[in-house]
Amino acid sequence: MKYIPFLLLISIVSIVSSCSDDTTTNNPGVPAGTVMYSADSISVWLSTTGFARDSVSYSTSETGSVLVEFTIQSNVDTPSAYGKFGFYTNATPVVPYIPNIYAPIDEPFSTNLSFASGSTYFAFMVQLNNYAATFPRYVRLKSVKVTKQ
Repeated sequence: MKYIPFLLLISIVSIVSSCSDDTTTNNPGVPAGTVMYSADSISVWLSTTGFARDSVSYSTSETGSVLVEFTIQSNVDTPSAYGKFGFYTNATPVVPYIPNIYAPIDEPFSTNLSFASGSTYFAFMVQLNNYAATFPRYVRLKSVKVTKQ
C-alpha cells in the first residue's frame, strides 16, 4: 500500500515525458527560405593554352519548389578563348542549360524549379578552352545558391 503513491508518481512522470513536440513528424522536410546548397564560386582559370573544366553536384530527397541563383562571369574573347557553363537538374521543367560564352560576361541567373518526387539533384559545370596565352582567362559561377521556396 505504501508503494501505490510511488507507482502513481512514476506512471504520471512516464506519461508526461512520453508527450513530445512532434514538429518533425507534423512538418517534414526543409522549411521555406532555407538555403539547401551554396558555393562561393565554381571556377576555372587558365594562364596558358589548354582546356579546363570544374563541376560540383548536390543531391537530396527533398521535393517541392526551389530557387536557383548565381552570377556567371567570364573574360573570354573569341577567337582567343571559348567558355561554357552548365546547370543540370532533374526538376520540372527539365533544365539542361548549357550556354556557350564567346565574349566577356557578368550577368545574374535565376530560375524557379519544382521537384515532384524521388531524389533531387543539381550539377553545376564551368569549362574553358584557351587558344592564346595572352593573359589569364576564367569562367566562373559566383554566389551559387539553391533555396527552398
